Order: sequence, then C-alpha cells, then structure tokens
Amino acid sequence: MAFRALPLAEALAGRGHLVRMVLPVRRAGDGAPVKCAGVDIRYAGRPVAGLLGYLWQVAVLAWLSIRWRPDVVYCFKPIAHSGTVLAIFQLLRRLGLFHGVIALDTDDWEGDGGWNERQPFPDWLKRAVSWQERRSLRSADAVTAASLELVKLASTCGARKVAYVPNCLNEILPVTAEAGEPSRWPGGGTGPRVLVYTRFVEYRLERLLESFEAILTHLPLTTFLVAGTGLREEEQELIHLIERRGLTSRVGVAGWVLPEEKPGLFGAADIALYLLDDNLLNRTKCPMKLLELTAAGVPVVADRVGQAAEYILDGKTGLLVSPGDVGAMGRAAVSLLSDSDSRLRMAEAARTEASRRWTWEAWLPEVEGALGLTGAALDLAGPGVEGSGPREGQA
Repeated sequence: MAFRALPLAEALAGRGHLVRMVLPVRRAGDGAPVKCAGVDIRYAGRPVAGLLGYLWQVAVLAWLSIRWRPDVVYCFKPIAHSGTVLAIFQLLRRLGLFHGVIALDTDDWEGDGGWNERQPFPDWLKRAVSWQERRSLRSADAVTAASLELVKLASTCGARKVAYVPNCLNEILPVTAEAGEPSRWPGGGTGPRVLVYTRFVEYRLERLLESFEAILTHLPLTTFLVAGTGLREEEQELIHLIERRGLTSRVGVAGWVLPEEKPGLFGAADIALYLLDDNLLNRTKCPMKLLELTAAGVPVVADRVGQAAEYILDGKTGLLVSPGDVGAMGRAAVSLLSDSDSRLRMAEAARTEASRRWTWEAWLPEVEGALGLTGAALDLAGPGVEGSGPREGQA
C-alpha cells in the first residue's frame, strides 16, 4: 500500500481527482482519519482476529466506500479484503445501488505457482485464494497489472480490460556515500563492495553464496553486504550458511534497512546483485527493490527474469544474465567491479532512465485511461466533502 496504492492515489489527487483510501486497521491505535498529499485516508474496523473480525472489517470497508458515492472503486489486490469488497460492489451494482466503475490492481500472482507456494495455508485456503484471484480478475471492469506477465495472466483469466502499470517512484532520492557507511561491510569494506538488497523470496540462499564465491575466485578482496529481512527469518539461515562456508570475513548481514539509511547504503556500494529464480512468482512480480537500486545509480547484475528485463537496459543501465547461471553472474559482476568507467556510465544512465520513465507521473495516463477518468474529470480540484460536491472523477 505504501509503495503502490498511496503513490497512485497521491498522483491522481494531484491531477484534480477526489481520492479516498479506505484501509483495514492492522494494529491497535490506528483508525483516525488522516489527509496525505490530498488523499483522504480512512481506516475500517478493529484488529480482531478470526473470521468474524475479517467479515467485520470487510463490511466497514464497503460501507465507508459506498456512502461516499464514488464514481470508481479501485481495489488493490484480487484476494482477501479488497477482493471481497470488489464482489460486494458487483452485487450492489446488480441491485441498482452502485453505477460506477469497479477496477482492480494486481502486483503479484497470489494463486497456484505464486505466493500460494510460499504460504503455510491449508489446502482449502489455497484453493480459495486461487479461486478468488481468478474470479476478481475476470469480473472487474478494468485491471491494472504491475508486470507484463501479469497482463498475460489477467487476459488468460478473462479480464475485460487490462493496462500495464509497473511499479514506479515518486521521487529519485539523492545518493551519498556518507562518512563511515562502508564500515557496515565486513572488514570496513576496503575492497570492492557488492550489495544485495532483498526479501529473500526470489532465490535459493545457496545460489546467492555460490555467486559470492564465483566473484571471490577472481577478486578475493571483495566484500558483500546483504540488506533486508525475510518473511520467515531467512537472514538467520543465511548467517548459518555463511559461517558453514567460511565466509564470515567477506559477507555481512545488515538486516532491515530504514528509509533514511538507503542513500548512504546505496552510495557506498560499487554494484548490486539481484537474483531471480525463473518461476511464476518472479516472472509476475514487479520488484520495487530492484527499481530503487537502479534509480539510486547502483549498477545491477540481475537474472533475466520478468520485470528485470524492463527495469534494466542490458549493457546500458546494468547487466542481465541467464537465470540460475552462477558462472555468468560471477563473470558479469567481476567485469563491472574491474571497470570503474563502465560503472560510472551505467550509474548515470540508470538514474536518467528512472527519472524519465519510472515515475508515477509518467504512467498516470495509463491509469486514468483504465479507470475511465477523462475529460472534465481532470479539471476537478478541492478537498471535497462527504456526500456533496462535484461528482465526476471521484474515486
């Protein structure tokens, strides 16, 4: 929600549309309405566990949405709360109680072959997730999809109208190699520095370390820093594997990275690795971390899987290798680490490409076209008042 739904909402509000976000409460203490960059944000329900808590939050989400009389209901994720709200609005439309557009955004494949494979759900729940995802894609008036593979899958599921809208950035942050930042690398980062910025779900940990070893064979003074945390504490397993392979003097694990730490972390890295096993989960996802790296001017060596081939122009803003080829990744990384001029050229080209192409402002016409927000709707301005005010373009 923070990296996709909210930036899109803010961009739409900046174009004059009246926008409200309605979110389920995740923890005690949430719930007070807020205003963020022109977006009215409301919270629904209470953080109650179990089926009753889920149904309560869904009911409040739908109520807060319908009472605002929107022209467009834009559901983010085809499953769970938002997928159920989408179904409720379809029912309301059949009953003549809603006459607007029902749109859906998808940025991952949730069902079989996707996140279902990584979730500890019982089989019946996995089947329910897969059914709800396909039903939502098929029944929405319009779908925005974050990857080209998702566009294909949505069309295969019977989606009526699909628009490609990848993840973007609101702004390109400055990057600074702050004093003392290389100290986060093992040994103070005195040799070439390779960053891995990750959530660990995209690859086998063994392959990551094999890639490190392929680089160390040619550049033994290289140090590596793995930044991020896994969904199941994979970083702890990685620490054990590092110790077992005798790489503790070369590889460090930084854990979670705060937003204010990113500029210094990116600025201190010579290159980054981005591993993607060739599977449906990775072909459909739109990796925000990869975009952050390229926008920060970090030359990236990545597997040629899914959106990596969109975010990286091979040989210009980074290097792409055959997926799973440890030797190819090692050779590409060594070539970049040995050529400072190429790294500088790629860094500048990556930042230029990100600021030109990968911003929400650049892709907003695709979103507006999918949602049917055209003509006079673009001229609307003002905060809007619940139950009154202009009607066109309110979402």
